[in-house]
Amino acid sequence: MVPVPRRWTVILRDRADTARPIRPEDCHGLLNRWWPHPPEEHALAKRWAMNGWPAPLGDRLYHWTLTWLDDEVPPPSDPEEAVGRVQRIGDHLLEPLSVTRTFDRRYGELLAGPRGPLPVRSAELRSRTPVVTATRDSSGERIPHVWPGPRRIFGAVHRSGGGIVGGSGAMGAVARFAPPALAGAWLESAFEGLDLVRRLPVPGEEIRLAEHHQAEGRTVLGWQGGLRLELTGGDRRHAEAFAALLELVELTGVGKYTAQGFGSVLVDTVTPGAPSSAAVAQRARRAPQRPPSRPGPLEARAAVAGLEEFGGLLFD
Repeated sequence: MVPVPRRWTVILRDRADTARPIRPEDCHGLLNRWWPHPPEEHALAKRWAMNGWPAPLGDRLYHWTLTWLDDEVPPPSDPEEAVGRVQRIGDHLLEPLSVTRTFDRRYGELLAGPRGPLPVRSAELRSRTPVVTATRDSSGERIPHVWPGPRRIFGAVHRSGGGIVGGSGAMGAVARFAPPALAGAWLESAFEGLDLVRRLPVPGEEIRLAEHHQAEGRTVLGWQGGLRLELTGGDRRHAEAFAALLELVELTGVGKYTAQGFGSVLVDTVTPGAPSSAAVAQRARRAPQRPPSRPGPLEARAAVAGLEEFGGLLFD
């Protein structure tokens, strides 16, 4: 059985001399040819996520990352099969030069833990492409949700008649694709833990409204920027579930239109036990002002060691 989720990083060379900028709908069209869905599933969440759009590296080279999420149905084709075969994305003629598998762990491994002596309790999340999260007003109009709560960031599970019938985002990927014997209890712990997660701003990377102009004059409204998430309580089960969600959210993306490359995010976990930005700011306000003193040799070496020490994990 093929391990999933699976993630690939693709390096492509553009063979077109001139072309319009790459558009989300063109990328979506290519992946729909690679990984077609039955017509009756067209409006449902896809089994794959596009982690952003092909990003230019210079010298006509592009970098692209793709994820297959389904735990039972393998992808109809492997991106490695496209190496050397030119693929059309809009006006661009992109030839895959290399395909590297960068993630291939089963949901069972992701959900079962343990993840080490100190589970992650804090992380910084940054958008790579506009993230589309919205609420509907009384007239049914979508209003962009620009300071999203943890439940919106990690997705939703859809239930009917007491059973799971679908879902979206990191939570939805577990509900739809993870082994049912693991998914039910894990989702309960994860939802409990999300009630204990708080949001904090990342100085200099505040959340802001973003507009993305698509074909035919359509505009997608979303948000971009960075935020910090902290798990403020709970036991080890909640910390393990939080760490798994941080790993999954990079694979699934956040919000709507992830199958078109929107909602791509990067997650950096923060060293366990490190003081929160709010606590640091509070101590700074309370600390008396003292004239700076010149550190001695031992103090200087200790400061450098403190900067180099890192005990957390990185999900990239």
